[in-house]
Order: sequence, then structure tokens, then C-alpha cells
Amino acid sequence: MTNANQRPDYKSYIFLVLILLIGLIVRLFTSSQVFEQGRIVFLEADPYYHMWRVFSYIDTFPKTFFFDSFINYPYGVVVGWPPLFDQNIALISLIAGLGKPDIHLIETIGAFMPVILGVFSIISVYYIAKEIFNERIALYSSLLLAVMPAHAQISFVGFVDHHIAEVLISVLSYLFFIKSLKNDSYFYSISCGIMIGISFLTWIGAPIFISIILSYIIIQFILDKKSNIESTYLMKTGILSFSIAFFMIILFYLWTPWQKEIQAGTLSYFQPIYILLSIIIVLFLGITSKIMKDQKWFFYPSIIILIFATFFLILVSILPYFYDNLLNGIEYLLRDAPVLKQIIEAQPLFYTFDGTFLGWQFFSNPVWYSFAFGFYFAIIGFFLLLYSHRTWIDKGTLFLVIWTLIVLALAIMQRRFTYMLAVNVAILSGLFIDKIRNYSKKPYYIAVILILVIPNSLLVYNMAQSPPRPSGDWYDSLLWLRENTPDPGKPPQYGIMTWWDYGNWILYISRRPVVANNFQIGGEEASRFYITPDETIANTIMDKRKARYVIVDRRMGLNKFKQDGQLVLKGTFMAISSFADKNFETYLDKYNLPNDNYFQTMYARMHVFDGNGLKNYRMIYESKETYYDLFDKPTKNIKIFEYVKGAKIEGKTSSNETVLLSGQITTNQERKFDYLQETRADENGFYEFVVPYSGDSPYETRLLKGYDLRYDNSNISINISENDILNGNIIKVNL
Repeated sequence: MTNANQRPDYKSYIFLVLILLIGLIVRLFTSSQVFEQGRIVFLEADPYYHMWRVFSYIDTFPKTFFFDSFINYPYGVVVGWPPLFDQNIALISLIAGLGKPDIHLIETIGAFMPVILGVFSIISVYYIAKEIFNERIALYSSLLLAVMPAHAQISFVGFVDHHIAEVLISVLSYLFFIKSLKNDSYFYSISCGIMIGISFLTWIGAPIFISIILSYIIIQFILDKKSNIESTYLMKTGILSFSIAFFMIILFYLWTPWQKEIQAGTLSYFQPIYILLSIIIVLFLGITSKIMKDQKWFFYPSIIILIFATFFLILVSILPYFYDNLLNGIEYLLRDAPVLKQIIEAQPLFYTFDGTFLGWQFFSNPVWYSFAFGFYFAIIGFFLLLYSHRTWIDKGTLFLVIWTLIVLALAIMQRRFTYMLAVNVAILSGLFIDKIRNYSKKPYYIAVILILVIPNSLLVYNMAQSPPRPSGDWYDSLLWLRENTPDPGKPPQYGIMTWWDYGNWILYISRRPVVANNFQIGGEEASRFYITPDETIANTIMDKRKARYVIVDRRMGLNKFKQDGQLVLKGTFMAISSFADKNFETYLDKYNLPNDNYFQTMYARMHVFDGNGLKNYRMIYESKETYYDLFDKPTKNIKIFEYVKGAKIEGKTSSNETVLLSGQITTNQERKFDYLQETRADENGFYEFVVPYSGDSPYETRLLKGYDLRYDNSNISINISENDILNGNIIKVNL
């Protein structure tokens, strides 16, 4: 069915160049959101960790690291992401900067890297569609991919993440594999192996790619046996490709850090063992096929199943850790890992995390926002493809069918994999357009192209107008944190308590270690800190985590919104309570509004009540952005607190006397609020306060005057110094 060997005419080249230009323009839609005056703002959260690693690699190039002491502070963590994507950005930056690139150059190269890879992935789809089908379908497919939201989203300027590299590398792997099968070529087999090796050094989920190829090899062996076709080409291509990938990883391990144990979640023994087992499987399939050359074909799959079962049992007994990690990886894909329940992109394609079916919400479900009508045309194209090959199927088409079914299953289980499925949707939609063109004398296919291109283009444009990213309010707050708090040093001497959503932003923009980041490591203790009503428990967590500052924002709590005329509560607090293994309902009253349990949490005491009454936490900064809280009072979006020993005010007064302490606090935004505490003296007349604010604080947010102590209709003023606050000094005041 392919016309791959025909030389394309110049018209095809012109169309391809125009398509690439469209793809480039589409991926630059986010430019105004990324390139601000004086700074580059990357999109979402993971790109900030990628850029954190890029800067680290530039300092040590070509050496990399796989343990990061700045996340999950103070314990650190082994980072599962392979380093090649970030190393490439570091290398290009070093070359462009003649060995001494400045920050702006590095960030600019990082911001444009996904655009470049996105354009190249459009080219790769053109060539694989042309290899499987023909020139026309290749052009249709590349055009559709150029404007497809699921693909554009991961290749926007500013989205510095390895996902677009996964797409490009995997498509090239499949392209070279198919070419190798058709041409019996060592060159393409080696090229395929190089791409597979690169994929393992780019994404920890790369075993998916080799599994797709291996699945095809198994099925093709069976079909060849049924047709009495010699399968030496399959064995040669599979073994050579996988062997090249195996040796690439081994060579990479000679000069870069890796975990010397079996761990599927990071570069370790797992990856070379996985490839080695794949080589053994291909070798076994080939030898078995030769041994059974005179047997009926249907015995072959039966023997394969039997021997595979035996092989599986041997694997469990000989390599139990490998089996456990393999099983954990499969469970992760099946969403069996508890941590995935808090991640929106890890939810099923057609369902929310709580089981609500989204299929009926045609224009507001993840399928529409990823593919618009393309998904449904691709399904039709897929069945047309199967129907047209109901009696015989060529190698390229069979590979496309198997590839599509696997990535479709992945996307259905976790909607994050729609970016992988985008390639298949583009190719199969292109096939559908070509079928319409072939079977109709009228140019209906042009209408189909418009139906596919226009909604996708509008979705991409709208997506680019407000992509997830740190707002100006967040960026300014984190720059303030960087410029007004002590350098943590290396190794770091203190960390920041934050909810995991903001960890990567703080890490990169503030250059400060975080207790929790977007890997969700540390999230459990962070949730327990924010949810506890007991300041003593909160202090214990802070001490354990060696945290010095706390960040809270509006979104972490519960906020009122109008939805369909009804008052609803929204906010991350639901996820925080779930992480802390608390029932969210216990924080609501009978009217489904926040109750006292909510307002007594450390989060609410800090953000809603400005830390009023807290003994060891003082607000040191609040952001400019104002909104109205649950009490319809104006307050600020982001607030930063410092954890201090606090000065102890103690003394004697009358037995069981009630003593009130107050002080007025002025913030960096010139907002004023009252700080209050109340205590009762014991039977001996002893009373005690611990206070966090001083009048000579280095921060703009400080105690405006002294504290006032009120008792028995009398009052006394007390001045507390910054030294008293930081060292926990005792101030004696007898009343």
C-alpha cells in the first residue's frame, strides 16, 4: 500500500514546508505568556525542575546527578528522570555561550527546545505515515498533528519537558524499525536501536516503546508461521536493534550516576535487564519457529504461551526484585498507585477521580480538549483500516494497529498519555480523509479537513492564552523569598514548608530547598502540617524537616465560587485533607460551609487569620494580589511566614488572673492587623506568652510598636527586640 519508494514532487515539499510553518506558529502562541519584560516564565511545574537540572548540569558538565538534596528536604531523594533531555539543553547552552552561557541564554534555549522538537516530530510523522501509507496521507497526518492540542500542549514555547522528546524519539524508533523490516537493512536496525537507547536515557517509561515493538514481533512471528514465511528478518532486526540499545545504556552507565540495584523508577539494573530479556524473547521466538517449521502453525502460539509461562515462573524465582518492579510499573500504568489519585493528568480519559463519567460532556471532556473531532474520525479510520485488511495485512499496517491499541489503552487509563495517542489520531484521521477523497467524486474531503483543523486550531489558541504557569503574583513573591532570606548553602541548611503544587517553582525561582515538590514526595508531612490544629505538632514537623519558612496561598484553602447560581467551595484543601488521611466532610458544617475544624487548622490560622495568636510563626511577606475571603473581607493571595523560637514573656500576677497581649502588625503592603494572645495565670499567679514579632525586624512586615499587656483594668507596654525573637530570650514582666 506504500508509495515510499517514489520520489516526492516539489509540490509535496512545498506543502510540507507550509505545514511545518503552521506548526511553528502554533507552538509560538504562548510567547506572550513566556517572554515577559526582564524574565522568562516557563509553563506549568515540571519545566522548572528540568531547568533546575539544566543549570546544575552546566556547572558540572558532562557529569550529572541522580540524588537531589534540595527536594524532600532534609532527606533528599533519588530522581527518576533520566538526564539526557536536560543534558542536551545544557550542552547547546554551553556551545552557544562559548562555555560561559548567561542565565537569559540558557532559559531562552530551554524555552525553545520543545518547539524545535515539536516541529521535528511533525516531520517524523510525515515520514512514518508515508512509509506505512502514501504521500497524501503523510501530508494530511502532519497537518493534523501540527494543530492538534494534545501535541501542541507539550511543544509550546516555554513547556520545557521531556514529553515531546518521547514522541519524537518513539516515532523515529518505529519508523526505522518498519524500514528495517521492509528493506532487511542493518542501517535501519542500528538506527532503531540507537533511538530506543536514547529513549531509555530520556524517559523512565521507555520500556513502553520496546514493549510495543516486542508485541508486534510476537504477533508477526505467529502470522509468518501461519503463512509459512521465513522469519529470520524479524529475529535479525529485533536482536540487532535491542542489542544496540542495550550497549548504549551500558556505555552511558560508565560515566553517569545510576542506581546499582533493580529499580524501575530510576536508571538502574532494571533497564538493561529489561532489554536483555527482550533480546532473549526474540531469540527464543526465532529458534522455536525454526524448530517447528514442519509443524502446523497453530501449535506455535500454543508452545509460545506454554514456554512463556515457564519463563515467567523462572523469572519470578531468579529475579524477584525485577518481577516486583515490573509489576509495580504495570500497576502504575493501571493507576493502582495511591499517589496518582491526586494528579489530574493521571485520571482516566473518560472519568474523574471520583468515578463521574465525562463521555456525555462532549465539548468539555479531555477527549475534546485533546483532539476535538479528530479522536472520533480516527476511530472510524481505524475500523476502515481493519476492514480493508481483513484478509491480509502488511507489516507497516500491522505495526500501526498494535501501536494504536497499546497507546489507546494507556490514554484511556491515564489521560496524560493523550500526547502519545496524538500521533496515531493524526495518522488515522489522515487515512479517513484519504478514504473520503478516494470514494467520493466531490471534494468532501476538504470539508473534513476543515472540520478537523479549525476546532483544533481554536482549542490550541485558547489553550495558549492562559496556560498553567506561576502568576506574576507568585513569581514576584518567590523572587522576594530568594532576595530576602539567607542563602541555604550547599548542602542546604534549611528548607521551605510548602504544598507540593508549588515545590518546583520555589526550587527554581527562589533557589531554596523544599519539603515537598511536584513529585509529591514529602507531601504527606506537608499535609499533616497544614491540617493540624495544634501548633506544637506543627513545630515538631518543622523541626523534623528543618524547615524555616512556610508559604500559604489562597488556592490551598477553601474559597467560595458561584456555579450555576449555586454557592460552591473549591480549593486544594480537599486534596490536602486526603493526603493527611482525613475525612474532608469533617471540615464542613451541615450547610456544607467550612466549620471550626477548618478554621483551627494551621493553614487557616496562617492564611485566613494572618497567623494571629501563633507563637512561633510570623508573617514576613504578603503579595500584592487582593481577593475576598470566606468572610468577604479583602486579603492577600500569598503569605510567607518565618518559623522562629519566639521571645518568652513571663512573670507574676494575681492568682488565676486573665492576661491579654496585643500588638499591631504592619505588612509590606501597608496593611495593618492586630496580633492577639490570651492566657490565664495559674494558682501561683504565673503567666507566660511566646511571641514571634519584633519592632526591629529586618522585614517590612513587623510589630508597629511594642506589645501591650492588659490585666485587671491596667496595661503595660513591652518592647521586644529581634535578638529576643531569634534566640528565644526570656523577658520577665511582673504585673
